[in-house]
Amino acid sequence: MSHAGSHPVIQFKNIPVVEGPLFNLNRLRSRMIAEVTSQTLGDFSNSSLDLLLGEAMYQEKLRIKREHYNVFTRHRRKRDALLWSQVQTGLLKSSSEVDRKQLLKFIVRHYAEEIAGHFDPQVYKMATAAVPWGFSWLLNAASVQRFLPWGMTQSLESRIRIVGEIPALQKLAQKGTILLVPTHQSNIDSILIGYVIYLMSLSPFSYGAGLNLYTNPVFSFFMSRLGAYTVDRKKNNEIYKHVLKNYSAQTLQEGIHSIFFPGGGRSRSGAIESKLKLGLLGTALDAQIAGYKSGQANPNIYIVPMVMSYHFVLEASSLIEDYLLEAGKHRYIIMDDESWQVTKVIRFFWKIFSSQTEVTVRIGKAMDVFGNELNEDGLSIGPNGTVIDPRSWLTTRGELKSEPQRDHEYTRQLGHKIVERFHLDNTVLTSHLVAFVFFETLRKKYVDLDLYRFLRLSLAQRSLPLSDFLEAADRFHKKFIEKANAGKLYLSEELRSLDTATWVQQGVLQLGLLHEHAVAKIKDGVIWTEDMNLLYYYRNRLSGYGLSFLAESQGYGAKIGGHDEKGFLV
Repeated sequence: MSHAGSHPVIQFKNIPVVEGPLFNLNRLRSRMIAEVTSQTLGDFSNSSLDLLLGEAMYQEKLRIKREHYNVFTRHRRKRDALLWSQVQTGLLKSSSEVDRKQLLKFIVRHYAEEIAGHFDPQVYKMATAAVPWGFSWLLNAASVQRFLPWGMTQSLESRIRIVGEIPALQKLAQKGTILLVPTHQSNIDSILIGYVIYLMSLSPFSYGAGLNLYTNPVFSFFMSRLGAYTVDRKKNNEIYKHVLKNYSAQTLQEGIHSIFFPGGGRSRSGAIESKLKLGLLGTALDAQIAGYKSGQANPNIYIVPMVMSYHFVLEASSLIEDYLLEAGKHRYIIMDDESWQVTKVIRFFWKIFSSQTEVTVRIGKAMDVFGNELNEDGLSIGPNGTVIDPRSWLTTRGELKSEPQRDHEYTRQLGHKIVERFHLDNTVLTSHLVAFVFFETLRKKYVDLDLYRFLRLSLAQRSLPLSDFLEAADRFHKKFIEKANAGKLYLSEELRSLDTATWVQQGVLQLGLLHEHAVAKIKDGVIWTEDMNLLYYYRNRLSGYGLSFLAESQGYGAKIGGHDEKGFLV
């Protein structure tokens, strides 16, 4: 089984667990916390500690007051409230009575202990065995075959299509430390990425898990024992951000392969990420410099993009509402997130298995910490096409050291390269193209409407004659084939091999599997949508390629992350 323009799809059976540096996390944990504490205290050595501590206390007390807690997170609130009560008591006393540096150290250690993960090899082995068993049972049941586990005839691997630079990734994992940077659409990503890593015969990776993931007791049990470190995105004070960044860097310095979602969270709009969080991304450069200075045998950090493509996304409705709320200045109300509604999570996987749908995971070309490409031996290739020594790019006046302004620019360039690779490595699915064609063709009927007026079209206005739609689908299909042939993106096997009417039928079917309101529906020679917001969400997956209505007609071109004059993503 092969995929156009990529390495063969990998088929794994009975894969042994590969041990790696993460297996030593519990033994390393105390030293890592000590190193993070020391580094963070050094970061603030020239700061006014009264001001630093006062600002952090104000921000945290306000957060604790406003935040909503449940039975699983209430203990965190009590612990945080006690911490800042003690800090307030200390700040009310003079510096001669309470040493501000010791007070800062107290906070830093608290954060480091909260962030630092644990790893239990036995739980990992159990999880890698349980995930395919559980999903395969569900797949088998959803396929209306025998419900009993010994009647399974299909496996989870058959639903995950892994393509791309897999051999190169496996080779680089032996030469240095991998920082995997995936696109992020759903909370389901974390589960699937962990299993994909196992399927590729790689040792387990550490990753930053949002605090919201720990509100689910089952997820919390596994993540707390599988090397994940906690990221509380609601904590915005400088002390916390420095501790988090230093822990991420320390993890890489220990040679522990890591996952970092560079977009910072799930894509709200449905588009591939175009704006990245450079703070944590910069820890790769920090770790490599530290590795050089400490004389590590394999100090290089390799950045590996990963693009995940789903036909449907569990939280799509909530995410697009959230995006429109922010973009539309509170004209929309945020709904509850579907990813923690157990019945909807089960329904999501049931639909994947029962519909013969697939999740496509593409491993992109690896880069160094500057965004340079690598040769087969993992050596950096500079802009002039020759091998370079990364040390020379990190040396100022003969001294190998960090330079904040220089390093920020390097990280900015890396971020730009990651966004570029995300779009080049995107696999267009039939559902994406159906949504894009429908939305853009409909726009041509209402050229004067801005985004928000367009999304409020009545049900009668949201339809097209099927013949007109199929004509547009054929035209857009050819344009995306041209993009694929030029190396600008990838097309699924279905879009490479099926005729227009067939791939349209399949795309409409996939879009209609999960959501209560049909994203696209065909009947009596007409195609229409029951949910304009969802149609926009799935359409946005193909924004950034210069093929939207105004991008073509008014020359916006392939403006990744940009908007046209009517407010639509181009």
